[in-house]
Amino acid sequence: MPYGQAKEILEYAREFHRKAGAYYQKLSCQTQSARVKLLLDYLVRHEKHLEKALSDYEQSIATKALNSWYQFSQDQRTFQPLDSLSYSEEMTVDEIIKSGTTIDNCLIASYKGMADTATSAEIREIFENLLAMEEQEKHVKARIALGINDM
Repeated sequence: MPYGQAKEILEYAREFHRKAGAYYQKLSCQTQSARVKLLLDYLVRHEKHLEKALSDYEQSIATKALNSWYQFSQDQRTFQPLDSLSYSEEMTVDEIIKSGTTIDNCLIASYKGMADTATSAEIREIFENLLAMEEQEKHVKARIALGINDM
C-alpha cells in the first residue's frame, strides 16, 4: 500500500479540481447551446471555488496533521474519472449533469475511504470534513444544474 502525507492528498484533490475545471472549460468552448454553456461556465467557476476552498482549508489545519504520514490503498485515491469521461460538442444539460455527478461521486468515495481507514482521529477529521464539504457542494451543484435544465 502506498504512503503519502495528508498535504500531498490535499494537493492531489486540488489538482483534480483544476482538471475538472479545465474539462468543463473545454466543453464550454465547444458547445453551441446557450443553456449548456451557462451550466458549464457555472461549473468552471464552481471548480475554481472548490480548489480555493481546499487551499483555505489546508491553511486552517495544523502543520503536524498535514505532515502526518498516511497509508492508503490505490482504490482510495481514485480521483481519476476525467480520463474515462467521453464528451462531444453536442452534450446536453442532462449529460453534463451526469458527468458532474460522476466527478462528485469519485471525490466522495475517495474522501470516505480515506476517512474510514485513517489511523488517527486528526487525519480522520480532515477527511470527514472534506467529505462533508464535497457532499454539500454536490447538492448545491445539482440544484443549480436542475434550475438551468428547467429554463
